[in-house]
Amino acid sequence: MRPPGPAESEKQVRKAFLAGARADFGVGDPAVDDPARGAAWGPDRTLRADFLKKLIEEAGERRAPLRVVGARITGPLELEYLELGYSLSFSRCYFDDEIDLHDTRLRRLNLRDSRLAGLNGSQMHVDGAIVLHGTRVDGQVRLDSAVIGGGLLVAEAVLRNPGKVALRADRARITGDLSLRETTVEGRTVLRDARVDGVLNLGLARLLNPGDEALDAARIRVGSDLQGDGLYAEGMARFSGAETAGLFRMAAAKLHHPDGIALELYQAKIGADLQCYQGFEADGQVRITGARIAGHARFDGAILRSATAEALDARYADIGGAARCRDMRVQGPIRFGSARVAYDLDFRNTVLAASGPVPSAATPTASVPNILFLGHLRAAELTLLFAAPPEGGIHIRNARVGVLNDDPATWPPRISLDGFVYDRIAEPGAVAGRIGWLRREGAGYRPGPYEQLAVVYRRLGLDGEARRVLLAKQRARRRTLSIAARPWGLIQDAAVGYGYRPERALGWLAALLITGMIVFGLHHPVPSNSDKGPPFNALIYSLDLLLPVINFGQGRAYVATGGYQWVAYLLTAAGWILATTIAAGVARAVNRA
Repeated sequence: MRPPGPAESEKQVRKAFLAGARADFGVGDPAVDDPARGAAWGPDRTLRADFLKKLIEEAGERRAPLRVVGARITGPLELEYLELGYSLSFSRCYFDDEIDLHDTRLRRLNLRDSRLAGLNGSQMHVDGAIVLHGTRVDGQVRLDSAVIGGGLLVAEAVLRNPGKVALRADRARITGDLSLRETTVEGRTVLRDARVDGVLNLGLARLLNPGDEALDAARIRVGSDLQGDGLYAEGMARFSGAETAGLFRMAAAKLHHPDGIALELYQAKIGADLQCYQGFEADGQVRITGARIAGHARFDGAILRSATAEALDARYADIGGAARCRDMRVQGPIRFGSARVAYDLDFRNTVLAASGPVPSAATPTASVPNILFLGHLRAAELTLLFAAPPEGGIHIRNARVGVLNDDPATWPPRISLDGFVYDRIAEPGAVAGRIGWLRREGAGYRPGPYEQLAVVYRRLGLDGEARRVLLAKQRARRRTLSIAARPWGLIQDAAVGYGYRPERALGWLAALLITGMIVFGLHHPVPSNSDKGPPFNALIYSLDLLLPVINFGQGRAYVATGGYQWVAYLLTAAGWILATTIAAGVARAVNRA
């Protein structure tokens, strides 16, 4: 028997439609029924698009769906501007040309496992879901400004429009979920200004648009979580101004845009955690500048690389929990400048490598480029326990944290600390090491870091360590003075340690006093006049010379002669110098206290 011609296949569809059944043209052989071979299907399973359009237009107030399985549809299916009270279902079908549903209203659209040449659903209204599960589209899918009462399910699909927009759903309103799970998109995906009341699922999707935007989801609104576990993108993934009520999760995602921004979250608002961890990799910048994250920002174990800009830019970010940057491997700078972190900012066991030439030990401190920028940061705790010293400096000026947790073994060659305020150091360590930490200031001497460290030591009850820090401050300051101004500082340092070593004054006084006693005990000065004065006493005479504000009478009653006059002059000058340095040092110490 000769197989039925096209008219018979269309009659079969009409009959099934009127009966509320489905028209199934499959033969039961998966290889034959594969829509990838749909272009070779014969007349027995071919439908004209014009026939389908007429059938749909004549259906009137019908409520039963039109369901077709395994058919080839020839010609453009033009169903724009229609109001249908029923669903359309074309599963495992092959379309030679585009489907046009522009500004059409229907209950549900199912194109599961089909092959399409394009779909125009711009401004369409669907009461239920649009299903493109397992569908392959060689052309553009347009759903811009569409209103979808259920979900948009594009899981395990293939959308191909290389170099152009492959999926366009900007300004779409989706009551349910939007799923691109395990879908491959060759071309640009545009979800800009869309609203998704459910979950946005990008898990295991492949978004391929190398050198350009792979995904534009700027200002998207997601009523639940954004799930992107295992996402692979070639090109930028843009979420600037996006909002999620729940998580923004990109565990094990791989984003590749080496000459620009790999992940853009500029001024995004995330209602729970940001999770770019557990194998997350970005070849290109991760930018969360100005983002507001209600929960934690998790980058644990992430691998970030950027040759042209910061690997992670979190300037002005507002993080309601912790910023966990543990066990990261980063090539390129990181910025948290002016960010606010409610809990801890933690770089424990992280490696910070330079994207350019690595500074050598011979590189002057001032010439070492910064690799971690924390200026004006506000955080409850800052942990800088790196896996190895960073290959660049740390800029932490004008930051304020509650607790500083660091390790001298992993300090970088340069740390800019001026204006950095911290309430406590978790492990203060030896004061000599901390003073060495302060000397790594790339801009040279700054008094503030020394004073801040001294305040923290005093708060811990370590007054001796605080005085050593302030003494180191004066010595560092002296090195900035002119050569002519340095001797007075050297004298103050030697005499009383700039007032922070007052016990030295007693040592100097005792040494000079003993010297005077020995010299003048062996070589008595002569009386200053013929009148009988008090008996000579070498101890009291030496005290009279050394103490300029006290007069025991010996200094006026006796005069050293010969070369011993110079000894007397030396003791008198030493006494004045000692008294002046003591006064200056004590005044400095009292004022600082």
